[in-house]
Amino acid sequence: MLRSAADVIEPVHGEVGRAARWVWAVAVLAVCHAAAVATFQILNILVEPIKASLHVSDTQYSLMQGLAVAIFASLLGIPAARVADRGNRRLVVLVGVVTWSAASVAGAAAQSSSQLFAARMLVGLGEAFLYPAALSMIADLAPPHRLATAVGAFGCGGPVGTALALIGGGWLVRNQGRIAGDFPWVAGEVWRTAFLLCGAFGAGAAALLLSVSEPGHPRIAESSDSYLGATVSHVRQHWKVFAGVSGAMLALSYCVFATSSWSPTMLVRVHGMTYASVAPITGLAALIGGALGAWVSGIATDRIAASGHRDAALQVAMAVAALILLTTLGAVLPPAIRAQVMAVQVLLVNLIALSLGPFTVAALTDYFFRRPGAVGYALLWTNGLGASAAIAAILACRRLFSEQRRRESPELS
Repeated sequence: MLRSAADVIEPVHGEVGRAARWVWAVAVLAVCHAAAVATFQILNILVEPIKASLHVSDTQYSLMQGLAVAIFASLLGIPAARVADRGNRRLVVLVGVVTWSAASVAGAAAQSSSQLFAARMLVGLGEAFLYPAALSMIADLAPPHRLATAVGAFGCGGPVGTALALIGGGWLVRNQGRIAGDFPWVAGEVWRTAFLLCGAFGAGAAALLLSVSEPGHPRIAESSDSYLGATVSHVRQHWKVFAGVSGAMLALSYCVFATSSWSPTMLVRVHGMTYASVAPITGLAALIGGALGAWVSGIATDRIAASGHRDAALQVAMAVAALILLTTLGAVLPPAIRAQVMAVQVLLVNLIALSLGPFTVAALTDYFFRRPGAVGYALLWTNGLGASAAIAAILACRRLFSEQRRRESPELS
């Protein structure tokens, strides 16, 4: 009887231990995600202080918001993913966290727009290492029936980071007089303090990452050429699915980057609010809407898929756009090339959505409407274009996505 009890208890303890390991790892990766997004988003609540300090226009500022980060993120995303697919992904993430944290500290010392642009380029370099490696780790850590939930939990890091950047940045702006008195070295430019705090947040995330072990994943024995060839061959074979999913994500990301970059400034210029009062509104909206949406979407996707709907991810994505890439691409990719194909998608997001989203709003404001107060109309036109393209792409690939999911995962049939 005792042996029978042990036979029952030991597997249960093993399952609990494995669950605790993947849950902790996903939580730490979500903290890294939050640190990355906070470092990226902090510029969006500091538009006027930085513009006044460095003497730049809206269009020039938008290049620091988008293009600067996109340059290295685009160039190094695929090489970083190849390392992640073939080597230690935890180390890849760690290098990224340390790099963008150091870049944030460097940004605090910038004395010109070109220096801040260079620092933001290094932020993009660091963040290029995070997403493909982290998502590949999660795919190997989480049980298959909890994958979307795990990805949703990782996704919650984005809204949390946005909220911390907006609310924290707004608090610093509101209290800059007191901060300058308590810390004379700030010299009245509180945006530099915000950059330093982002660097400290990243350092803490890097320390937590040391507690996570690298999960096992399929090793790739073939040469680099054959490995790249296998990736290209798989994408070419299923190009219609990838075109639909990728196109939808690009369009949605275009809207997200445009809105997150300029909505606080729109509220200030159009509605007469201050950055200090805008910060908690936009920060809480991102935290509640984004984090809750990402978490609930992950759970919903798992449950819908378990009921036999092979297009579960796209059903959920029609309502909640944030998971369309993370859930759908992860669902249809073979493990051996998952990180590299995701890196291709990140490259496209950086080159197109991140670069053009903030820039389109600023360019329309500066050169089409020709007045700062028209930033709201610029946002309206930008988001209308992106949302229409996203809906069309999702509807176009839904049937093909279902068919590929049936081939890749017969258990869902």
